[in-house]
Amino acid sequence: MITGLLLLAAALPISGCAETWVRPAATVTSESPSVSAPASTSPVTSAPTPLGALTPGETGRSFSLPMRVVNSGDGTLVFVPVRVNGRGPYEFVLDTGSSNSSVDRSLVRRLGLPRTGQQHRVQGVTGSGVVPIVKVRRWTLGGVPLRATSLAVVDLGMGVAGLLGSDELRAFGSVTLDFQHDRINFRR
Repeated sequence: MITGLLLLAAALPISGCAETWVRPAATVTSESPSVSAPASTSPVTSAPTPLGALTPGETGRSFSLPMRVVNSGDGTLVFVPVRVNGRGPYEFVLDTGSSNSSVDRSLVRRLGLPRTGQQHRVQGVTGSGVVPIVKVRRWTLGGVPLRATSLAVVDLGMGVAGLLGSDELRAFGSVTLDFQHDRINFRR
């Protein structure tokens, strides 16, 4: 279910959006989708890596990626780098309130993602509707493959390539947002 973001997407203008960086730390775990203070975690001390690349020395159990945080009067958005079919990275909004990850119509056109012929019902605070489904061969977060092979197509606007929802985030044991270092840490 797409919640909140559709309303937020409609409320945030593409140009003139006040952008500030926020700094409190938060942890989101697969057991509880709510945001809470982190357990004692060590800060990421390595220099920022290229968008979507893993930091050196990372194992298959955990990894860290750069994130971009946009805070406006209407809310806060966290952007994470996602590669689709080997291209990108593209900025996807981290949306724990969405039970289904999705891709923006503009990225579907840019990559020529094929429709499956199926449709998916979406529900959000701005209403509901039926949207087409497209096929993806492979999409990754920091080189780690994500599970879905098909994604709903939505009109997000604002230059957002898609939503990374709880359907994919729950595959990780914890997801920690380190606002102080503009990093997102994943652990399996």
